[in-house]
Amino acid sequence: MTGAELFPPNFPPELASAAFVSGNEAAWPPKLAAAAVEWLATHGYAVLGTELWVLKASSIRSLPIGQSGMREVHGNTLNRRREEPWISFVARAATETLAYLQSFDPSNIAELGELHFNVAWVSEAQFAELNSV
Repeated sequence: MTGAELFPPNFPPELASAAFVSGNEAAWPPKLAAAAVEWLATHGYAVLGTELWVLKASSIRSLPIGQSGMREVHGNTLNRRREEPWISFVARAATETLAYLQSFDPSNIAELGELHFNVAWVSEAQFAELNSV
């Protein structure tokens, strides 16, 4: 999958080029992840969640070692509420994800590497297709 196929139409080229892409997934440093979430919401895409990746020597650690010395999951997950209008879900998902990204404290991660957030998003049509399976 190329970047052109991964990102929505008219996705900002500066965000696309700043993304770390692995297969059909994209991740950004926290501040750029927030910018991507804002753009996606403004264009009607719902964020389904984020996952912290620690990038080291071209490998991805999705369970980085935290200050506890244990591997930890960092990120957020969003679900559409029953009967929630799409536009409300999009807005709520963006608000909750941006709050999570803003509250994330990099000092909680003991493992060295570049911190990036993988962001999962869908259009309304893609969401309907996922839920029809």
